Amino acid sequence: MTNLFDIRVPAEDVDDLRSRIRRTRWSPTWPVEGWEAGTDQGTLRRLAERWANDFDWDARQREIRALPWASVSLDGTPLSYLRFDAERPGRLPLVLTNGWPSSALELVDLARRLASPSIHGGDAADAVTVIVPALPGFPFSPQRPTLDDQTHELWHRLMTDELGFERYTAHGGDLGAGITSRLAESHPDSVAGIHLLAVAGPPQVDAATVTAEERAYLDEVQAWTAAEGGYQHQQQTRPLTLAPALSDSPVGLLSWILEKHRAWSDSGGDVSRRFSDDYLLTLASLYWFSGSISTSLRPYFEYASGHTIRVTRVDVPTAVAVFPHDLTHPPRSWAERTYNIVRYAVMPRGGHFAPHEEPGLLAADITAFHRLLS
Repeated sequence: MTNLFDIRVPAEDVDDLRSRIRRTRWSPTWPVEGWEAGTDQGTLRRLAERWANDFDWDARQREIRALPWASVSLDGTPLSYLRFDAERPGRLPLVLTNGWPSSALELVDLARRLASPSIHGGDAADAVTVIVPALPGFPFSPQRPTLDDQTHELWHRLMTDELGFERYTAHGGDLGAGITSRLAESHPDSVAGIHLLAVAGPPQVDAATVTAEERAYLDEVQAWTAAEGGYQHQQQTRPLTLAPALSDSPVGLLSWILEKHRAWSDSGGDVSRRFSDDYLLTLASLYWFSGSISTSLRPYFEYASGHTIRVTRVDVPTAVAVFPHDLTHPPRSWAERTYNIVRYAVMPRGGHFAPHEEPGLLAADITAFHRLLS
């Protein structure tokens, strides 16, 4: 293990990115307005122009390098992670996992609030040491293992064998919720509890037992899949058809990421309400320079093709936080079919990217859950 982390993109790579953006072959204008048919072209062009001309990547690099990075190799898989030590020891450590299309940076504000609560108006006694691994195949850990390697097993090895934590807790949303769930199911002796923003459905359901609230939820999932799930179907079934375009066109990559951040957040239709230009362009730059957008699609394919272990039953104490502008909103009874639910909270605002959108709300809910485990 080394505590050194470096991200220094060569100047020629930055110049190449800017040149590619300036040489974008833009698609013809469609007779639709705004976001009706996908990414709004006016917003995309404005961001692309800033990316090519005014975005200060060097400043962003310096900020990223200043974070508390460490790295390790687990069975040949290089893994980078952030470690935020608790301002006061005593509580179980916590591993945080992000989803797609995001990076470990989305969790930095949340991690700081949990590790140093007194700085943010909380009680130092609630502080926890927070580990934020970069997902394999994503920015910061761009190499993804073989098809049948399981990310949750890497997390367990990191927390126990490498960092020496006998017991710990875990949080995740989106892809991170699945990893967190499998981690708890596979290692209940080590995982004291988990906090989720999304839940796995039960393997089997007796239709006669489905409540009206659960039926409304299932209808919501079906409606969302029909209206918004095209990306998911493509990434599950034909990711290598999509990957070359996203890997070769920075504007195409930005468009793919941008549309999701608007549609899945509590933005009210204006993506800038929740995400600054610098945030979005930093994220797109990380995917671009690491060449990881292609490998970031693999979890979708691996799950759909049966390589990822399915969640069946999680018996460790589980908390669920439901944000109103997230993709779907599972009722407590539905979550209880798969998990041992000890806390269920409906949040007043926020969406799919809750660690960035509402880090204060999320930190408070995770802290309340940790108090139940004491």
